[in-house]
Amino acid sequence: MNIRQNELRLFQYNDEKTFSIGSIGIKEVNCEQIDMTYVRVNSTELAMCVDEDIRQFKSEVDEATCSGSIPRRTPTVGSPTDSAVPLLSAQIGLQFYTKSKKPNSVIGTAVSWFGGATGGSVVDEGTSWEEWKLILDVFKVESIDELQKMRQRVADDIGEKVLDICEHINHNHYTPKMPSRTEIPEVFETRFSDCQPYLFKIRRQAVPKMELKQTFTQVAFSRWKDILAA
Repeated sequence: MNIRQNELRLFQYNDEKTFSIGSIGIKEVNCEQIDMTYVRVNSTELAMCVDEDIRQFKSEVDEATCSGSIPRRTPTVGSPTDSAVPLLSAQIGLQFYTKSKKPNSVIGTAVSWFGGATGGSVVDEGTSWEEWKLILDVFKVESIDELQKMRQRVADDIGEKVLDICEHINHNHYTPKMPSRTEIPEVFETRFSDCQPYLFKIRRQAVPKMELKQTFTQVAFSRWKDILAA
């Protein structure tokens, strides 16, 4: 399996534009709650950084499912078992970006694994060139047998998605251009001592954003402005 090696190594520049790439290898990880094993880059610092966001997301999901006062987004998929009760649909995403907001900083148009094209969209951090989004549907079950069925289904679904990701990221026709030595922080993350992955940001949304409802006065004022502008 050829997973884009430039994401997994540390760059050593000989001069401003020529460089060599070191390797830190990969590590197998066994999941605790589901029957699944995956591989990740062998960087403790990067793993701790990602794990912190995941722990916060889990805490937010737990709070959302336990509190009746927090607004919930109802799962859109069907119940995995006959008696499973839908509780929540949460989202977590991974965004890759460059700090430069120049359109030519990204090669081509990024086609997201989740459908649609990012088109090098401008975000707060810079220019996004790839975005992944995972929708997590949470259900409540009453029996151990149902829980085991759900665990197996989750393991199968995640395993399939991991293979899909590996297939898509092996196509590097829309990745950022390789930077010069001084431009490395514009494309790659430099805070880790043992690896330099592409700049990334994890975005979490355990509960849907609340849309502010307009008051009668605000609605009337808005319609009056439309009439005057006509």
